Amino acid sequence: RCKELKYGKDLPQISIIFIFVNEALSVILRSVHSAVNHTPAPLLKEIILVDDNSDEEELKAPLEEYVNKRYPGLVKVVRNQKREGLIRARIEGWKAATGQVTGFFDAHVEFTAGWAEPVLSRIQENRRRVILPSIDNIKQDNFEVQRYENSAHGYSWELWCMYISPPKDWWDAGDPSLPIR
Repeated sequence: RCKELKYGKDLPQISIIFIFVNEALSVILRSVHSAVNHTPAPLLKEIILVDDNSDEEELKAPLEEYVNKRYPGLVKVVRNQKREGLIRARIEGWKAATGQVTGFFDAHVEFTAGWAEPVLSRIQENRRRVILPSIDNIKQDNFEVQRYENSAHGYSWELWCMYISPPKDWWDAGDPSLPIR
């Protein structure tokens, strides 16, 4: 449904930030490629890869050489000198970001065509919104894409992120493009 909607031409640009520690290089690059390939160029300000002090050698010079050659000026690599943890790593990515909107994503996701416009449109409507789009996941054991549709993000009492079925009033509205509160 979101693909059928019309969006303004003046949507804000996004800085996409991926945080990783010893993630497989192929998975990080798959995420980067899908972000570049499925985000309209005028909307993608940059991609920032925050390495929270990985040990893997392929995540050092080979990663930087690849992204600098393939996406010069578009992909930045930020490296923490010691393991900082997810929140501090996100802050480092945010400090490096220059886009009007900052998006934080796992380094093992698959973006699909049309993901950015509804997200940026909702933020443009109200800059205080925090948007959690359903971004497809890449399974770590077989690299298959796992779709997350018609679900809302939530947290358990132990603060584990989980996917929740939308409330009855959302289903009754019959419009899958509506936000799930």
